[in-house]
Amino acid sequence: MTALFTCLIVLQFLVIVSHDLIDVPGWIHGSQIQAQIGKAKVWLATLTNAVFPGIAAGFALYFWSRPRPGYVPNYWVIYCSIALLSAIGMWYMPYLLGAPEKQKREYLSMYAGTRHVLPEPNTVAVVRPSSYGRVCDSW
Repeated sequence: MTALFTCLIVLQFLVIVSHDLIDVPGWIHGSQIQAQIGKAKVWLATLTNAVFPGIAAGFALYFWSRPRPGYVPNYWVIYCSIALLSAIGMWYMPYLLGAPEKQKREYLSMYAGTRHVLPEPNTVAVVRPSSYGRVCDSW
């Protein structure tokens, strides 16, 4: 389990550090993001966003085969919880509930040409209430 967690937390760190800096056609368009908000802001955001996952990855690598002090697993739980809540707040809530027009325009510009993994938001609005009802009925 330690090996799996270490691999995943290091992978997450690498994705966080690189996703706005590189181009992978159809998946990641770092150059579009840099054009939208500026190279300096992208680098500042990347360095800022790398601190906490970097500490988590560093702990995972450093304590791979060493006894972990109590604060290390606590840090991982807190970090992963904050990362999950941030992803929900920044991506899924606007996706499901709608985003302000300014945010829509910025995201359309920054992520133009990106493959869509989730269905279009309009179809989610129809599917979500019915699936929610089924989950509640199964209780």
